[in-house]
Amino acid sequence: MTEKTREERFDLFQYWLMDLSDALNRFIDSKPLCIRDKLDYSIESLDIIENYLLSQYSHNNEIIQEPADILNGYSIYVGETFRKVLRDKTDRDPNTWKIELDDVDYVFYNLPIIKVGAYTGCPRALVTACLDRRKGNYFSKILMNQIK
Repeated sequence: MTEKTREERFDLFQYWLMDLSDALNRFIDSKPLCIRDKLDYSIESLDIIENYLLSQYSHNNEIIQEPADILNGYSIYVGETFRKVLRDKTDRDPNTWKIELDDVDYVFYNLPIIKVGAYTGCPRALVTACLDRRKGNYFSKILMNQIK
């Protein structure tokens, strides 16, 4: 990747970060009231949002074909919940969202990731994986394992 392309991608990531709070509000506001009222960034809320997600999509290809803000909203909610819970439960620095633009072989290359202590995860990958696994507690199980 050229330095110019890298800078452009980094700038796009910075714009994404600046819009994160508004994107999260748009995502939450788009959910039915019975779901919206339970989205409190708790471990339990991950099961609620995951089950809602599973009721809306039968396969991860379906959400990938939706407008980008749909997958983005789920990803941001999952990522922010992981960050908040890990910070609260482990007293770790919550860190911030990051993006890897140097190592093209990195599995999460050019995707927003979260890093909290030793945990590194890609919420977008978690969202698409949960649609494959169809458990209903995929997010919360991963988060609980990180707390232990």
